[in-house]
Amino acid sequence: MATDDPPLCVGDVLHLTEADWVYGDRDLTVRVSDIRYGIDKPDCLVIAILGTVMEFGRDGRMLMLNVYKSALSRPGVREHRRAVNGVDPPLETS
Repeated sequence: MATDDPPLCVGDVLHLTEADWVYGDRDLTVRVSDIRYGIDKPDCLVIAILGTVMEFGRDGRMLMLNVYKSALSRPGVREHRRAVNGVDPPLETS
């Protein structure tokens, strides 16, 4: 993750283990639908998100959960966001 990348964006897919989220009782894969709080507070240990559960393709259930910020820096936990509508973002030209 580049230093200018935010730690989390809507559309990112998170591959979480039990230890990566508060009260985690199983491994979980979610697509971030909304970021509720914690992302802009350096003293907060978690980021609260609303996410779409993605098991066996796309499950579709919505889930509110708190993800530990420390988990987001581990390789393989966060897949960079893709455009929600399936369209590639415009190329930057200089």
